[in-house]
Amino acid sequence: MKAEYFDEKVGWTKTLLIGFQHVLTMCPGTIAVPLILAGALGLGEKETAFLVAANFFTSGIAILIQVIGIGKLAGSKYPIILGSSFAPLSPMILIGKEYGMQTLFGAVIASGAIIFILSFFMDQILKLFPQVVVGTFVTLIGITLAPTALRDLAGGEGSESFGSVENLILGTAVLIFIILVEKYAKGIWKSMSLLLGIVAGTIVGCGLHMVDFTSIAQAEVFQPVKPFYYGMPEFKIWPIFIMSIFCIINMIQCIGVFSVMDEIVGIQTDNKTKERGIRGQAAAQMVTGMFNSVPSTMFNENVSLIGLTKVKSRSVVAAAGIMIILAGIFPKISAVFTAVPKSVLGGATLALFGVITSSGISILSKLDFSKDNNFKIVGTSIAIGVGTAFASDVFVNIPNALQMVLSNGLFMVSISAIFLNLILNGKKAFS
Repeated sequence: MKAEYFDEKVGWTKTLLIGFQHVLTMCPGTIAVPLILAGALGLGEKETAFLVAANFFTSGIAILIQVIGIGKLAGSKYPIILGSSFAPLSPMILIGKEYGMQTLFGAVIASGAIIFILSFFMDQILKLFPQVVVGTFVTLIGITLAPTALRDLAGGEGSESFGSVENLILGTAVLIFIILVEKYAKGIWKSMSLLLGIVAGTIVGCGLHMVDFTSIAQAEVFQPVKPFYYGMPEFKIWPIFIMSIFCIINMIQCIGVFSVMDEIVGIQTDNKTKERGIRGQAAAQMVTGMFNSVPSTMFNENVSLIGLTKVKSRSVVAAAGIMIILAGIFPKISAVFTAVPKSVLGGATLALFGVITSSGISILSKLDFSKDNNFKIVGTSIAIGVGTAFASDVFVNIPNALQMVLSNGLFMVSISAIFLNLILNGKKAFS
């Protein structure tokens, strides 16, 4: 599929408003990863704020590499948003504690280089991901994300107001509001359903004293993101190896995003575009490590937003990338995003995660379940993936590094589907 398909003309007002919706959509996940990492490593407030800012900055760079491309070498030139990935979070915490920050970011850079090299063999890799594997994987993405959205709707796990009636009512009201606007509104208002829901929910949240303006008041006006903040990176074999395994899991997730895009927009992405997309993500990850941030991934929820707004322009996503870079160097801007009540974001993202699940089901619906052992492959793989995602404590007695891999539901559903497809279909799996 040619990238020109995504070059539809969109006015500046619409570009900025829908671009802002994309920023709001990707913020919760993008902010969460550096906050969790900083907390686990015992970093102070100043370093935590720096990690969040660096993450915004590098996410914006990753988006622009993906949307604009680096010639014909890297970047799919698709309207895809990237933000921090949860997949390598556990090994990042482990490496940071055992080896320090310089080795941690060295591993991020080196594993990005390894994925970059692997992308040149994407034709062979993609043979492992036929429709039955990708559909199963995408379906589980939506299923495993839904509890996160629901916990946010309830106020965010660990918050003092978690599960309060106010949070539940506000989050549910935002969800219903977005659905109704998307169904009944016309023109630009229809495409702004998510933004309108978040703004309306935040205004109501202000009235209920659920919005804290302290972080906005205390944030610096301008603060450049400094490369190699913790010193020059150090490269050690074991940290690079373990980081690379989880970045391969991240690569699988990115491959799945292209399938969600195909399903929502109604196109068929060729392998060369996927190859350039993965290479763009890997190139961005190397830059990410230099600026002391975490690996990025392609966000399914923002692809779902394209389905919601019906606007698939690359210029909109490029505008979002620029906004995110500005949020990284102007901390007061990023503080505004963090002030939105969790329950509001939970209600908004619950609608998007539902679209992801539907996309996976739609992909699977095109299969003939009476042929190629599809019934066994899909059923068994989803059972393993769901079981792992919600009962990961069963691996508590195995070595820590292996435990991190096996307790990842998305990794397990991928490995299960690939393995079963190869075993049950043999050579036919590659035809």
